[in-house]
Amino acid sequence: MQTEILNNIQNNIKFISYKDFELWDVKRYLGNSLCNEVGYVKIKSILIPFKKKISHEEVIKNKYQIISKINFSGNLFLRDFEEIKKYRGNLYLVPQNTIIFSKINARHGCIYFHQGETPFVVSNEYPVFLVDLGKVNGEYLKQYLRSSKIKEHLNSKTTGISKARIKSNEFLSVLFPLKTLEIQKNIINEYQLKKKNTETFLLEIRNKEELIEQTIIKILDIDLPEIQEKKKGIYFSKFSIINKWDIWSNESIGKSRKYRNGFFQELINGSPMYGANVKAIKVESDVRYIRITDINEDGTLNEDIVSAEKVEEKYLLKENDFLIARSGNTVGKTFLYKKENGKAIFAGYLVKYNLNLEKVNPEYLLYFTKSKLFKNWIKSNQRISGQPNINGQKYLLSPIVIPPIDTQNKVANQIKIIKDKIQLLKSKVNLNYKEAIKEFEQAIFKN
Repeated sequence: MQTEILNNIQNNIKFISYKDFELWDVKRYLGNSLCNEVGYVKIKSILIPFKKKISHEEVIKNKYQIISKINFSGNLFLRDFEEIKKYRGNLYLVPQNTIIFSKINARHGCIYFHQGETPFVVSNEYPVFLVDLGKVNGEYLKQYLRSSKIKEHLNSKTTGISKARIKSNEFLSVLFPLKTLEIQKNIINEYQLKKKNTETFLLEIRNKEELIEQTIIKILDIDLPEIQEKKKGIYFSKFSIINKWDIWSNESIGKSRKYRNGFFQELINGSPMYGANVKAIKVESDVRYIRITDINEDGTLNEDIVSAEKVEEKYLLKENDFLIARSGNTVGKTFLYKKENGKAIFAGYLVKYNLNLEKVNPEYLLYFTKSKLFKNWIKSNQRISGQPNINGQKYLLSPIVIPPIDTQNKVANQIKIIKDKIQLLKSKVNLNYKEAIKEFEQAIFKN
């Protein structure tokens, strides 16, 4: 019996050589170790550190843009050029054929290969490396570094408590299977072909989303204002028509020629209610805590489920309760609660409204508030001096086209058909994307 216990202990204990024991950090030594097989090299042998500091004057002269972020899908986002005027930190050039990564989010796949001719600039949070194109295909390397196995490895190498980061030397120590350039090219071409099929589905989704917009405009017979060129300068307004002290943005949403152009306050019972101001905790419970960040743009909920530190009954959502985000970059985001979402309360930066079901089809209202018509009103009415926001009372004055219930039902039903098709396409995108990644990783990690 003792022998069996000792064998079990030895099989489940991981032993680390003292010479490899660099830091007292358990996660470093628990992850799947990368191969030490023949043909693997450290990526420092194919990457050359590049750090060229560039002045704000040079950035302005050359019209370089500043990085905004690399998202979890490895896509690059740049800031508007004008933001250089208020940027205060040091900046570094990113030339052609370079790999950059986010120190904080490399473990989530935030790695980008820049092969374009137009340089941009980054902060010190994004180390830059020239790629030795005589040894490696840049796109192949990028996808390799974004593979699940490497992300797991990088996560085990992060240091720090509040915002754990991956250091450049740890990044450069990642092992890389140095296949021939021809093999690398063939593997990445297969991956990109699979991704191209995904792009076809994404285009179909965008077309159907535009069809939803056109459906609303057509059935409600919306008279859209002509798009006028925006001009810079001073605008004068009568004091009698000023209703808020803020930067003025005049965006007309358009009006129905056939149905009554009313206001949101006509469709609700009672007063707006702000959500709970309590901490979200990563603990399973029978009551979900819905925050702004949990609501997708299409009005569904994401899978980042959290609970509230304290649950008060007054914040429990009921069927067809309508939520609108009142603050932050997602101000105006809307959500319609249904019982199938499970028992839930809502957070403080959301406003709840009790709909009058005799006057409005809840789905019609949700779809209308996802349209450009409603979003234009949001853009014109959010307070933008500081954090964007619209309070619960202001939303009551938002313009809503209010046709008869049977017309609302017609709009809702037609859009539901389109949305079901979109959901099917999204499932295909998700499946295609997973298959592309799976096949790529099978090809690079196979013996």
